[in-house]
Amino acid sequence: MAACHYFLRPDVVVEPLISRWYAWSHMVSPATACLNIAYRYLPLMESFISAPSAHVAACNDPKLRGGPFVDLPVSRAQEITELISTSKHELTEMIQFGSDLRGALRLLMKNADGHSIEKFYQEAPESIKGYVELTYSLAGSPDIKVFEALLYAKGVHRPDTQSALMYQVKDDSRPFAMSTPRLPSPSALEINQPFSSEVYDFLAELRAAPKSLDEITQALSVPEEKIELLLSLLTEHPTQRPIRQALNKTRWRYFGHACVLVDTPSGVTILLDPFVAYHREGDNNRFTLNDLPDHLDFVVLTHNHADHVSIETLLAIRHKVSTVVVPSSGSSLADPSLKLMLESIGFEDVISLESFQDLSKEDLTLTALPFLGEHGDLDIRTKAAWLVKSGAETLLFAADSNNLEPKLYDLIRETYGKIATIFIGMECLGAPFSWSYGPYLPMAVDRKKDQSRRLNGSDFERGMKVIESLCCDKVYVYAMGAEPWMQFVTSIDPSEESVPAVNAQQLVEHCLSMGIKAERLFGSRDSYTD
Repeated sequence: MAACHYFLRPDVVVEPLISRWYAWSHMVSPATACLNIAYRYLPLMESFISAPSAHVAACNDPKLRGGPFVDLPVSRAQEITELISTSKHELTEMIQFGSDLRGALRLLMKNADGHSIEKFYQEAPESIKGYVELTYSLAGSPDIKVFEALLYAKGVHRPDTQSALMYQVKDDSRPFAMSTPRLPSPSALEINQPFSSEVYDFLAELRAAPKSLDEITQALSVPEEKIELLLSLLTEHPTQRPIRQALNKTRWRYFGHACVLVDTPSGVTILLDPFVAYHREGDNNRFTLNDLPDHLDFVVLTHNHADHVSIETLLAIRHKVSTVVVPSSGSSLADPSLKLMLESIGFEDVISLESFQDLSKEDLTLTALPFLGEHGDLDIRTKAAWLVKSGAETLLFAADSNNLEPKLYDLIRETYGKIATIFIGMECLGAPFSWSYGPYLPMAVDRKKDQSRRLNGSDFERGMKVIESLCCDKVYVYAMGAEPWMQFVTSIDPSEESVPAVNAQQLVEHCLSMGIKAERLFGSRDSYTD
């Protein structure tokens, strides 16, 4: 009798972790990882221990969605106490490095008065010496630049803290990624391997290519007592896969939020901001990992936020990706390099482009264009809208761009001509900038200033100015973060009464009244350019 061969179930999550926190790009990049551990995650856990009932109550209040509250029952407080102790012991050098970075920036802000900054190198904490450059902006503000490549090479980067949890999902609900650590569970299998390990490619391929139980247990190093759990995550039945057809015109497929697959007639495939849902029984309004092609020529990332750079999805597709294309970075504390981060987790061909640079393959040309806003007025350079040209077709993926200066889009049209199709994000409410960047600030920011500097995209009026400047014929509102499988990362209010939803509907209706084809995307969509 032939041995049974198994697939990974299509509803099994492989959730990447760093020090038991959900892995996002700023937790891989060394400097930001140190700052997040010291000033986001340890204070969060200590707050939970001091008042666990208050955290439970906050997590049950929709008005506090996405806030700094640990979504765990009071009964698990002792496990959090142990995680705090373990973190302080095992991550001592990272915590110290983060503390010293903040201390050095505070020192500069207090004492660097426009005279030579040279003397402060001697006063810098020992742990950061050689890893940073002390600078002034042209306006005279002191700052710190980090040499990220050195941080990756010299031990500040800690791949040994990386792991994953494998478990079956019944629905899309997960605790909020930014505020709740992932504790061990009897229904989850632990994968104690760094993200660069081939074990993640093995698991990804197991969704389509079955292996024997022996091969799986050996590859995953599963102990005997966990075999039964492993079997619950496997199936003997393959998931039906779509048949790839030859195209005579460009096709795009919407996978939710900002994730769009573009296929050109010559067969070039490009996937933007991959964040892909898992299978859910009875839900036909979603594409899953199974709906991706066997090969992706390009994966393209717009900016370095967790809802646009999903390490979870990136690891699930790494084995089929030729090249990743990212915006170039600025090397400040708040602006880590996507290229270095991706290379550290096992991507071998990563290209970074400056604004207005491009690359081509067969009938595809990909151009990086600047976008404004979405980063609370910080000097974040790792962001790009992407112009995709396939033959005579032009599609602009504008992501979360906030049209703060309409003249930019007039200049883009003058340079590249009319852009027929635009995908534009309209999450125009946005959290205060400290929600993402608070751990990197040298000191607390004034609340009124924080509230005025939002992580937001265009509203109705600004969005319409983009469309008019570019003379678009087709408009798709996307990147609204409302899909149920996005909620554990975005925490966005998905209701139709929310400010972003109202603005998006206004824009769609106004476009339609002008004879412009317009639609707000949600869930999944399959379309050809025409």
